Amino acid sequence: MTATRLRWVLLAVAAAAGVFVFAIVLDPGVRAVCSYLGGLLMVIGAFEFGAFNIRFTGRYLPRLTLVVAMASYLTTAIAFGLVLAASTPRVVDATAVASGLLVGLPIWIWTEIARVRVRSEVL
Repeated sequence: MTATRLRWVLLAVAAAAGVFVFAIVLDPGVRAVCSYLGGLLMVIGAFEFGAFNIRFTGRYLPRLTLVVAMASYLTTAIAFGLVLAASTPRVVDATAVASGLLVGLPIWIWTEIARVRVRSEVL
């Protein structure tokens, strides 16, 4: 199984497990489940946005890759700040959002490291 396929399988399992935990065990309710999935989707969106920008720039304007990567990170930070400012405790469960972020982040980072790891050639 490739690292990219493994990433999506692990994220799907994390989404299902989180829905189960927040729907039944911890904080029953739609608000917690949606907040957890929202946090997980924010991780996915942030990394996909950054990776797309870096791949696109690396292909067409390789000298600007670092600049675009930093601008992409800045854009992501501003977007997260706007989401945080717009959310209210009545609508968003902060614990569930943080859980979604903390579950999605290591999955994405570990599978990205596995995907780009250099392997020795076997002749």
